[in-house]
Amino acid sequence: MELKQLEHLVAVCSAGSFSGAAKSLRISQPTLSKSIARLERSLRVELFDRSGGKARPTIFGEVAAEHAEMVLAGVARLGQQLEQLAKGEAGSLRIGVGPATRVKLLPEVIRQVGRGFPHLQLEVRYDDVRKLLRSLRLGSLDLVFCYFEGPDEFPDFIRVKVHDDRRVTMVRPHHPALRHAPLTPEMLLKHPIASVGNVPSFQRWLGVLSNRGARNLNAFVSDDYALVKSRALESDFVACGPKFVFEQELRDGTLVELPLQTETRYECWMLTTEAKWRSPIVKKIADFARAAMRRKSPRPAASGSLRR
Repeated sequence: MELKQLEHLVAVCSAGSFSGAAKSLRISQPTLSKSIARLERSLRVELFDRSGGKARPTIFGEVAAEHAEMVLAGVARLGQQLEQLAKGEAGSLRIGVGPATRVKLLPEVIRQVGRGFPHLQLEVRYDDVRKLLRSLRLGSLDLVFCYFEGPDEFPDFIRVKVHDDRRVTMVRPHHPALRHAPLTPEMLLKHPIASVGNVPSFQRWLGVLSNRGARNLNAFVSDDYALVKSRALESDFVACGPKFVFEQELRDGTLVELPLQTETRYECWMLTTEAKWRSPIVKKIADFARAAMRRKSPRPAASGSLRR
């Protein structure tokens, strides 16, 4: 199925005849007829009733034409946006982020976009990683920042590694588990854990869970790292996540790392499509993201003003 065939399908439906459609398209009628015939063969349905010198769409033709119009409109919008973005003019960019990437990466990227591309309209969506990737594939997002343990699962996406870090477990100073570190899975699962969910590599290390272990592993699950950290700051919960999320707490000593008998990596990726990757602004967003993850977060202001 080709875009040109969809254009021909819509034109015939609009004109009501092959001759009228051929005239509007400025192509010969035999060329148009062959194009529609190829489309019908590929779809294995009859799109038009050609009796009486007319071209009346069948039920298949009506459905196909309706979807073809949406596809063609989307392609036209995409072309306009890419042209605007390539020139650095007013356009729009839709970004998806996961739980960790919205903590440090996203605010800095937005700040840099505001400085470099003040007329660019930004839309940011926060959601489950799998939902974000589906939206990227469907075209409702332009790029996604996320933790991505198996990027080869989506070989059709352009994948740019933004940051490489460790996943850590964090506790209050003097937490009883520190006396037994580095912990085995059995020792870790004696304590309630707060996280945004577990990644496959960490679950493989934990192995088969007892009932108590399963309860402790899911003792507190939230998509908000501020809430995850608060559980560890206010109780004997163990907080899990990428190390950069706990940058401030490590610096001021309110949380310390709880060593485990394993090391799990955290990889932050930017995923986008081939078409979007042609835009110099999308490439620049990747640069902004890498710079953001290298930069240390500022200390909170002593005057009591809100930390950015």
